Amino acid sequence: MNRYVVLDIETTGTHPIRNEIIEIGAVYVENGEPVKKFNTLVCPKESISEYITSITGIDDKMVKDAPPIEEVMPEFIAFCGDVPLIGHNIILFDYRMLKAKANGLGYNFEREGIDTLVISRRMLRDLPSRKLGALCEHYDISLEHAHRAYDDAYATYELFKHLQNEFEESEPHLFVPEPIIWEMPKWEPITAKQKSYLTSLCQKHQLELPSKMEGLSKSEASRMIDKIISQYGKIIR
Repeated sequence: MNRYVVLDIETTGTHPIRNEIIEIGAVYVENGEPVKKFNTLVCPKESISEYITSITGIDDKMVKDAPPIEEVMPEFIAFCGDVPLIGHNIILFDYRMLKAKANGLGYNFEREGIDTLVISRRMLRDLPSRKLGALCEHYDISLEHAHRAYDDAYATYELFKHLQNEFEESEPHLFVPEPIIWEMPKWEPITAKQKSYLTSLCQKHQLELPSKMEGLSKSEASRMIDKIISQYGKIIR
């Protein structure tokens, strides 16, 4: 594997369809050495919560003038070319978020990749944690700005090299890129009828309205309505 891209993203949440990307960082590697970088904030369609800001340090002011995902995604796809992708927890998080946004804009994003978290869980079972920060501490990798996309991507690149040096000879299959398989779930937004009924239920039973009602799916709204009815009863007209 002479060429690959190591990437990381920061987001407004963990849902690949409902939440937004707010930063993408990546390192393009040839023959084991970084040759170019990708690093940009992304202006999301939703506000960044205080919780996300507390983790990433990214707030609404920082992304206000950043390009939207409609501009960033084609540039990022071009940056990656057709090489394998590497990331820490890329299979369950980064790839799903990127594929959802790419597909939503009409781009294909079927890729092969390697997940350093999978390798770490397999080969470093004695460590109390296989989070990126803990692994950087284990291998003495500098990570001054954790949870910023480019810094995490570069640290993951260094982590991958350490894992290669230590385990590739004995477990070569772990270092062969494989297709990352994920099918986007069907997602329908909450209906106007559901919003109206959910609002009426919350008002009737003096409950707090969901903070992000517009972001609920049809099935999520249905489950929330059923739960309120089972606990507090229907609205009797």
